[in-house]
Amino acid sequence: MVNWAHLGLLTGLPIWLAATAPLDERWRVAGWLVVGFTTLALAERLAPHREDWRPGRAALRRDGTVFSINAVVDALSSAAIALAASALFDAQSSWPSAAQIVAGVALGELLSYALHRLSHRDNWLWRVHLLHHRPEQVNVANALTAHPVNALYDKLARVAPLIALGFSGEAILAVTLFSLTQNLAVHANVAGTIGPLDLVVGSAELHRLHHSTDESQAGNFGTAVPWWDHVFGTYRRGAAPVAVGVFDPRRYPLPHALGRLLAWPFTR
Repeated sequence: MVNWAHLGLLTGLPIWLAATAPLDERWRVAGWLVVGFTTLALAERLAPHREDWRPGRAALRRDGTVFSINAVVDALSSAAIALAASALFDAQSSWPSAAQIVAGVALGELLSYALHRLSHRDNWLWRVHLLHHRPEQVNVANALTAHPVNALYDKLARVAPLIALGFSGEAILAVTLFSLTQNLAVHANVAGTIGPLDLVVGSAELHRLHHSTDESQAGNFGTAVPWWDHVFGTYRRGAAPVAVGVFDPRRYPLPHALGRLLAWPFTR
């Protein structure tokens, strides 16, 4: 079975970028988020990978609250990055747009991969990253459920180097929307696969293994693309995990204890 929702979003993204070119960047990002979330939520309803991964009310409250917090963090960080960029960087890359986009995906994913892999060690970064792994289902509703600190440093890892290299605003927007599309799609509880394309593009079947409670399955630290997993030997393929979440749930707050999960990095 083919995951047409994921493939459709990948096909539709260039069309969206071209059609919305006259609009403000914020509307283009927000609009694509609505398109992506709606498409995948409908696909989850029509063809779920697992019926027991449908989010309940408590999960939706948690995920909606985290999304609201992170929307504020994202807006503030975007403003700060824009101010810093205008003050510190004025060089413009002479690379073609396509080259900037490919290089932007590779570089942003490399830094995100490194931070993500570090976050899976028993350290402070793991305490920050825990919120994303605490849910015991993987679905589009919790795709963006991450601690605000986690969301902030991942954004900086993906965007700051591209600004420093003088990449165009349109190229950075394309990289950002591609990463957003992938983040939603790889978490979506949608049946089907994208076939051998997941050798070069992240997929739900790969990312479910990353969330597995079986440590031998839990590789695939790349989200948008698995390129660096191939390079560093953490690429995994195999049967879908039996369970997702954390290896030892008794050590951590309950999945819906949002206050404790947000405070977890700052408590002993």
